[in-house]
Amino acid sequence: MQSGQLQRRLGLTSAISITVGAVIGSGIFLKPLSVAQSLPSEAWIHALWIGLGLVCLFGAFAYAELGAMFPEAGGQYAFLREGWGRLTGFLYGWTFFWVINAGTVTALALAFAENLLPVFGVDMAAEAEHPFWLRIVPIAMIVVLALVNHFGVVIGALVQNVSTFAKLGALGLIVLGGFFAAGAPAPAPGVAAPAAATSLTVAGLVSAFMGIFWAYEGWYQMPFNAAELKRPERNLPLGLIGGMVILIAVYLFVNVVYLRVVPFAEMQAMPAGTASTQVATLTVARVFSPELAGYLTLLIAISIFGAANPNMLSSPRAFYAMGQDGLVPAALHRVSPRWGTPVVAIWVQAAVGVLLVLLLGTFGDTTEFVVFAAFLFYALTVAAVYRLRRARPAAERPYRCTGYPVTPALFIAVAVGFVVAVLQDPAAQKNALKGLAIVLAGLPYYFWWTRRQGAAEPPVA
Repeated sequence: MQSGQLQRRLGLTSAISITVGAVIGSGIFLKPLSVAQSLPSEAWIHALWIGLGLVCLFGAFAYAELGAMFPEAGGQYAFLREGWGRLTGFLYGWTFFWVINAGTVTALALAFAENLLPVFGVDMAAEAEHPFWLRIVPIAMIVVLALVNHFGVVIGALVQNVSTFAKLGALGLIVLGGFFAAGAPAPAPGVAAPAAATSLTVAGLVSAFMGIFWAYEGWYQMPFNAAELKRPERNLPLGLIGGMVILIAVYLFVNVVYLRVVPFAEMQAMPAGTASTQVATLTVARVFSPELAGYLTLLIAISIFGAANPNMLSSPRAFYAMGQDGLVPAALHRVSPRWGTPVVAIWVQAAVGVLLVLLLGTFGDTTEFVVFAAFLFYALTVAAVYRLRRARPAAERPYRCTGYPVTPALFIAVAVGFVVAVLQDPAAQKNALKGLAIVLAGLPYYFWWTRRQGAAEPPVA
């Protein structure tokens, strides 16, 4: 099969849509309850949703500088390779393949099924005991996304744009309804559930960080499509930064409405085992109607589908770039001459997602697994801005990191502190160590593969 080339077909609207659509998925619907029960006050909820959003925005500033410098396929992989060398880039690609992207696809596919199936009257209790549709539907979703993105980046981007505007529209209606709905919210119970936090603790902060960072997970996706952006030196920074500003505003307003309609004390009093969607469900029921709230799971399923699409639209470009560098089998570098997409990389990632659905089977701890592994490399990527400023001072930088050197330093400090806290937290440590073990497992493979290929490690930039 003859290999083609990636084609520059995506404009600024698609760039912003990929950033926003990759992020708004399950988190804003499924995580507010766990966040509220991990923190001692309403003020802390707002502070962390805004503060951690700003942290991700600071990371986006750094990624925008790197993306404008290296407007090629591969995104974060290319940034790490240029900043720290092929080994670091490979370890990221390895972890991205097995944990970050595959885990995100799996978690979203499972959450998609868990929210879609009740709409069609499927007995979820029976599914929990003997899953059938909880396997078929997630696998079908992954296959559909792979098919959509197989047949061209324009089709994948169209799906992304439509789903993003639909999600923003639905969230906008909830926000407007929450602000203008007549009547007071239901009375809030005064006694917090045993699991709810009454003071600020390290464990509570780790739990809240996990939930909020999962809600923001995906903010880094768009640079993977740099080789398919028109005017990447302009559209990549604008797409990243503009998308992050929209996300912070949306999450702020949605949480204000949640807490206006379902008061903080009521959230804290919800007993263990309460559905993670309860806050969103009660909000829709009280603002609009209980009947409409019954369809909220359908909205969540659509939102999750849209958030999963960038994992097929953008992420396989990292494997394409690794194939160009000879760090993975050459087939992953193959681009369809007809469709202009890295078809092998798309289907290989889909196959891994299907495998994880069959092996994991539940939403469970997948979000913690993904977030921890991702932050190890976020910190390294942002740090590459400092290294490249020193190593390549004369390099062309169409966009320079806003707030440098303060904003990247703040991002790195939060990322490193978060990683250390997770490793020390008994509840989250198990998943963190699994992620760390997979990172380290890439070392022997790297040395075996490069020795087999006869590829010497070039010096770090």
